[in-house]
Amino acid sequence: MQRLLLLSILLGSTGLPAWAQSPADAIDAQLLREAQPVAVRGRIALFADGVDVDTAFATVADRALAEMERRAGRRWDEATLGPQVRVIVASRVTVSHVWRGYEHPQDPQPILYLNPRVARLAFSGRNATYAHELAHLLTWRYHSHTLREGIADWLALALHPGAGVGPNVDGYANPPAVTPEILAVLGATAPAPASLSTDATMRSAYYYASYRFVEFLIARGGIERFWRVYDAADPAAAMPGEYGAVREELVRLAFNP
Repeated sequence: MQRLLLLSILLGSTGLPAWAQSPADAIDAQLLREAQPVAVRGRIALFADGVDVDTAFATVADRALAEMERRAGRRWDEATLGPQVRVIVASRVTVSHVWRGYEHPQDPQPILYLNPRVARLAFSGRNATYAHELAHLLTWRYHSHTLREGIADWLALALHPGAGVGPNVDGYANPPAVTPEILAVLGATAPAPASLSTDATMRSAYYYASYRFVEFLIARGGIERFWRVYDAADPAAAMPGEYGAVREELVRLAFNP
């Protein structure tokens, strides 16, 4: 019965919109068709491809989503994303991500692709990447990519303090060096740099800097003030009114208190 329910969730879609697929998108679309149902727990429909997944992970993810809603003070956008998340754990997934990755807001679908290690380490709280990706669905609309990545880390690490997350598998106990290139885009409307997909060092520093800046903003003004900036069409332009300082000064204070 459960398998039939899961299949109905997978096959009951009206179909995904067509676009010029990259090779990675094509693999994701194939996984969506071929992954096998594992379990449904609350808002999480768990699937697997080429790997065994503990059904209890669906419960872990469902509870994490509810807790992040509570901490964020925001509810799941069911009108856009529907009632459930499809979480696909697959041996072919190297870097965990949401449907269409950085292009997700152009085609918002409630679909996560997780590396098996990420799902396995979630049980011990040693890795919070699964929660980071769930947070992207909870806050899928954004204008600043760094604020998007930073709040996803902030929510994930609120659940699993000290855990590894995303490219920083050992957590932030020994944070990477942040370059002026990264500082220049924190809180700005700049798109995700192309080098994030090719430069592991850049990726690690970019995600850490995004997290630290968001952590600073929330500590300075609280979560509601942060959301007003996050939701602004130009977050940097909104910062002086909310924090009493321009973006550049806030970045300086975040990294040189």
